[in-house]
Amino acid sequence: VETTTQQLQNTDQKLKETTLELDQTNQQVKTLQTKVETPIPPSQFGSVFDRYLGSHTFTVTGAAGGEFIYDQQSGALDGLHHASQNSFFFDWEPMILYRPADWILFEGVFSAGFGATGTGTDLSTADFQIFLDKYLTVVGGLFDQPFGDWYEAQSPMWVNRFVTAPLPFGVEPVVPPGELGLQLRGGMQFGALGQDLDYTAWIGNGPNFSSNVLGAAMSSPTSIASAETNGKSFGGRFRIYPLPVDTNWGRLELGASTYNGKWQNGNWFNSWGVDFNYFVGNLQTRGEWLESYRQMPMGQNTDHRQGWYVQAGYFLTGIKVPGFPEMINNYLRRFEPLVRYSGVNQRGVSTDDIEGATGVGLGGTQVGLVPDFGINGSPATYAPHSREVALGLDYWIAPSIVWQNEFDIELPHAGGVFVSPSGAETPAGSIPNDHAFLSQFTIGF
Repeated sequence: VETTTQQLQNTDQKLKETTLELDQTNQQVKTLQTKVETPIPPSQFGSVFDRYLGSHTFTVTGAAGGEFIYDQQSGALDGLHHASQNSFFFDWEPMILYRPADWILFEGVFSAGFGATGTGTDLSTADFQIFLDKYLTVVGGLFDQPFGDWYEAQSPMWVNRFVTAPLPFGVEPVVPPGELGLQLRGGMQFGALGQDLDYTAWIGNGPNFSSNVLGAAMSSPTSIASAETNGKSFGGRFRIYPLPVDTNWGRLELGASTYNGKWQNGNWFNSWGVDFNYFVGNLQTRGEWLESYRQMPMGQNTDHRQGWYVQAGYFLTGIKVPGFPEMINNYLRRFEPLVRYSGVNQRGVSTDDIEGATGVGLGGTQVGLVPDFGINGSPATYAPHSREVALGLDYWIAPSIVWQNEFDIELPHAGGVFVSPSGAETPAGSIPNDHAFLSQFTIGF
């Protein structure tokens, strides 16, 4: 009897606990039903949406800029059209970043602008970046040429300290600006904090040229339909940062690059370059030397090109002029004066390319010798031995909002030839020393 009584008591206790659990469950169900039926407050929508996406992130960044260019063209090149002009331009370069997971990122950049011949668009970047580990990343698609430092890191409009590009990367580039292919890249710390190195190796569709004549313009990346050879290009870049952070000696970058490939039935294109960046305090300096060789068909002499630039800028953040009101000094501290010297040496320049020069970000629209966004339009920049001194004055409203002013002095050297579409060569002769003024307001976002 006692055993039976104890069993009944235990059973009764379990029934009470079960009943309590059921009551709690019912209450939770009612609470969930209430939450489901209640609209999500706006303040909580963002966090709820993020939980739904999981690791997905979607970001729109980029830059937009408006520009005014006055170009004084004092003379023609070999009888080609010339005319002094002053015009307004606008360009918008959105960048789309989509990261569906921690190990992969999609990047896309296109330009939409109103230039010398109207509105146009251009796709400059569209690639996948796969992060295998902290030392190795695979990049595949359409990307800026990793050669040197300019195309990949300095060319965005609000990153470039000047309005225009240095001559080796301007209207007559020494190496192609982009590539369609595959990259392997990574880096590591080899010493104290700040002592780093990184590397990039890539293959692609290879260089392309507008014609078979000496000095023909480069166009890259090369599409399959217009490929001039079945060979592929390959390149490599190595950079080292030798100065530790705790020495307070500034930040120094030293780099070396090479880019090689074939064009038109196996003719070689070879290039190499070295570059440096050195920042210390308010002083920023950078420079580059690059050289390329194109093997010409039918026994023609090698198409040899050289290019270089050096530039320096100094932030006036520490300035304080005695006797000036503090408000005036606050404005002065936002200025950055700059100077750049750049040049290109090449045996010849194709006149067909000069007359059909394309605008920046306008999908290959022909504009000829007129200014366009980021190009002053001076005929002297097409000289075989072009030289340019650029004086800049930037006013930094915010870290990514800048008003830039640039005065270009073209000082081309004599020598070289202009080449007609048929290959006929004419000595370049005397080249006019043009001047141009550019002013640009840019927002990076």
